[in-house]
This record gives sequence, structure tokens and C-alpha cells, in this order.
Amino acid sequence: PGAGAECGFTPRPGACLTKVELRVTCKGVPDRDPRTKPDPCVVLNMKTQGQWIEVDRSEVVCGSMNPSFSKVFTLDFYFEEVQRLRFELFDVFGPQDSDFLGSVECTLAQVSRPAVKT
Repeated sequence: PGAGAECGFTPRPGACLTKVELRVTCKGVPDRDPRTKPDPCVVLNMKTQGQWIEVDRSEVVCGSMNPSFSKVFTLDFYFEEVQRLRFELFDVFGPQDSDFLGSVECTLAQVSRPAVKT
């Protein structure tokens, strides 16, 4: 089963679907502690039946203000469904300790369009 099924989202039968791989890179992550650089982690959430559900999370990239996460988020993309995503960025200090740095919301369709070459 894909990420949709794991999150409790069941598309209607016969919906067109494809797999989408997302990779995340951040630029200029806020450095809130002057003594250390941030140790960022991205949490991917999907809106399902009016609730935000955590789909997956990246690894922690130690000491980086411009991280490129190696984690590949693989999602099922249903062409007839609006799939809302929220990427949350945290500065991680330990297993149960982190600071929220920011978030961005979009649809899966917005971030899965092929790049336009000019």
C-alpha cells in the first residue's frame, strides 16, 4: 500500500494514480542559537478527512543552514484528488526535543509538475 492507504486515505475505485518521489532541499535555515548551527529535519504531513496526518520524516542533517535531505518521500498521486501537503522544518536537539522553524503548504500536484526547460 502507498502513503495514502497508510494515512487512512482511500481514493475512489478506478482513480488514476502514479507514484511521485519528492526530495527536499532548504536554503537559509534560521540559526536561532548563536553557539551552534541548526540540525534540521523535515516532517511531511498530508491532509486527510480534515486532519493533518504525518506521512514520513527526513533524517536529521547535522550543522547545516542549507540542507539537502537524502530522504526520498514516495507518495501515490491521484489525478482526480486534491492532496494537500505540509512540510514542517524542525531544529532537532534530541529524540524528544526540537524547535519548530517553519512550514509550507501546497498540493501534491503543485510540487510534482515536471520542470520547464527554457
